[in-house]
Amino acid sequence: MYSLVIVDGKACFLELLGSAFRWDEMGFSLDGSFTCARDALEHMQAHKTDILMTDIELGDVSGLELAVQARKAQPGIEFVILSACSDFKNAHAALRINAFDYLLKPVANEILAECFSALKDALDSRNAGQKSCAKQGDYRIDFVKNHIDKHVGDDMTLECVADTISMNPAYFSRFFKRHTGENFVDYLASRRMEKAIELLRDPRYKAFEIAPMVGYFSKHNFYRRFRQHTGRTPIEYRNEVLRIMDADAGEQRFTHE
Repeated sequence: MYSLVIVDGKACFLELLGSAFRWDEMGFSLDGSFTCARDALEHMQAHKTDILMTDIELGDVSGLELAVQARKAQPGIEFVILSACSDFKNAHAALRINAFDYLLKPVANEILAECFSALKDALDSRNAGQKSCAKQGDYRIDFVKNHIDKHVGDDMTLECVADTISMNPAYFSRFFKRHTGENFVDYLASRRMEKAIELLRDPRYKAFEIAPMVGYFSKHNFYRRFRQHTGRTPIEYRNEVLRIMDADAGEQRFTHE
């Protein structure tokens, strides 16, 4: 259901437009009818609005000016502009602000129905495209995360990961932050620490051996990063884990005796 706001200086015309159709059956929700541009703008600043249908002549402000202000509040809004005169200048101005349609008053019901049917199709197509882009974005992020997990021990950089999905590094950095809420560098460091914690639970590996296994080729840098992440050194963490494991083993032996 797409939200619709109608603005016209004459209340009787608003009533006529409001009752012209069963808007809900056409896929629209008539969320507001206003004779005052200021009231309409306040509504659109506070509520999501998909379509603004407005007369050009509104008294203190033109419908075109209202449309420009509405787009600042609702960047994706579509406009249907109404006018009582077939003035090329007004029609050209409506085109300049990318109005979906420019209709002459009085508007026949079939013309209005045709306009809003086409408008709904356009909005449906746009939303389907946005969903498709979002799915594609999710797929790419999943690919990047899997790539990081598989190559966590490599000398990995933002640039080389961006290259694996054919993205410009600067764009990839913004793309990754937008989809995950984290900077790429922070996410990579976090995954490396999680892998290090997992390996420290395995007594076969010495702490200094784990550093290159998670992408740190300086033992000092690894120890510093690990302490920042956990509040403990790798040795302190391992000793604590071993104590817990020994305690659990002793408790299980006691239970079985």
